[in-house]
Amino acid sequence: MADPTNSTIKPRHAGKAPKRSRIGCITCKIRRVKCDETRPACNRCISTGRTCDGYPAATGVSSQHSTRRALATAVRQLQVVGPAARVLGKPLPVDDAACFDFFRLCTASMTTSVFPGEKFWSLQMLQAAHAEPAIWKAAVALGAFHRRWEYSNYCLNPNVTRRPGKQRDNTDVALFTDQALKHYAESLSLAKSISDPNMLAILSVALGAAAHLAGRWTESQVHIRAGLRILREMSTQIRPADLEGAAQALERLDAQAMSLSDATSPYEYTRTALEESRQMLFGDTDPREQSIRQNPNALLGPMDDLGQAALATFRLMRQFFIIADAVTTGTITQKDFEQARIQMVEANDRCERQLTFLIDIEKSKLKFADKRETKQPDQKVLVLSLRLYQTTLKLLLLAHDVEIPTSETRWDGLHAHFKLIVLVASEIAKNTDSPLPFFMSLEPGLAMPLYFTVKRCRHPITRRRALGLLRRLNRQEGVWNCALAARAAEEVVILEEEGL
Repeated sequence: MADPTNSTIKPRHAGKAPKRSRIGCITCKIRRVKCDETRPACNRCISTGRTCDGYPAATGVSSQHSTRRALATAVRQLQVVGPAARVLGKPLPVDDAACFDFFRLCTASMTTSVFPGEKFWSLQMLQAAHAEPAIWKAAVALGAFHRRWEYSNYCLNPNVTRRPGKQRDNTDVALFTDQALKHYAESLSLAKSISDPNMLAILSVALGAAAHLAGRWTESQVHIRAGLRILREMSTQIRPADLEGAAQALERLDAQAMSLSDATSPYEYTRTALEESRQMLFGDTDPREQSIRQNPNALLGPMDDLGQAALATFRLMRQFFIIADAVTTGTITQKDFEQARIQMVEANDRCERQLTFLIDIEKSKLKFADKRETKQPDQKVLVLSLRLYQTTLKLLLLAHDVEIPTSETRWDGLHAHFKLIVLVASEIAKNTDSPLPFFMSLEPGLAMPLYFTVKRCRHPITRRRALGLLRRLNRQEGVWNCALAARAAEEVVILEEEGL
């Protein structure tokens, strides 16, 4: 008889068991079905007519959500509006602490995911909020504005399936609106007692973003210009390192405000901004009396890391908007504009080369880094965001060449750039996480470049791809709303293609 100890029969589970995915959406976890993990909303939920609750926060998810009780606890802690959160629960808290927590857990993290290298919203803003009551009030207002927008998207969306007997109303939307406006006003009142310029600069960022969400464009311009003036006055001093994040956020908010100017309150290009642009582009004297300066560092500043590269890109975009407005109104001549445009093209090219260099450095760091160290997946989104806005800026600069006729056909030769914008925007959308299908950012994102592509690109396939992506993105990005931008862009397409 054969010795059983020498048997060649292998145990049933000798090999490694296949790993079970623990990063599925909340809805599929509750239903105990396999999730396809599509973001921001999984296809399994969509195909069955359900509203996907989105995904829990990445930190510690895999080990904590093995039971329904633990998952329910995690859903409550998210403080987000979704089917599971509403079934599990307690009434939506509208108190100050709840709105601040929502800003901390959702608004700040989503905003930081657009330009992940910048921890201004998720670190410096929160630290300042705990030290200064006015900033804390502004953060509460931002959280309440976010909750209002998210709740209106979920509860007032006609495509969302609700339980029988559940009525649609805007009661909670009104509560969050009142809460946001109340704390916005209180923050303004408390600002009068602040003497620290660092705190005032950070507060101006928060108030500018809050005014964007409230639709008060004129007030947002006042806050942003006040912050830029404070930073300008501090330029002769050694600015704290923490304030660089505020400076970069202000540059991005201002460029965003310039990109969408409301008819009732158009962006006011002040004489101070034009003079600063003249000094930056032409030197200390009038541009009519001095040739353009050849030092690109004067325009871009240092670009030793990705954050500084982002600042340089949005600084260039601001300068372009200012100079383009000046030549349109006749404040500067066409010759001066062309000189400035040429310098900006060279500066943008240098910015792109420096970005490539910084990417190579990051790759080298990862290659030689200890595998046990935590990697930074957000770097990919930051690099893609920079590429997106550098490409958009290059389009604007190349299309305004004086040798190209000023008609809509001037964009036709730039199809490769439009195609790149759509490709990069699609990749960013895939890699940007949100705890819910609704995405909110206080800073520039995908809406502006995609709207610009739909409006200017006349290649039918690229234009339709950009419009389709803009429709699918349920995002609010500061002053830009993807759904409204898609509607406006579609009207442009219909009018242009009418009769074809």
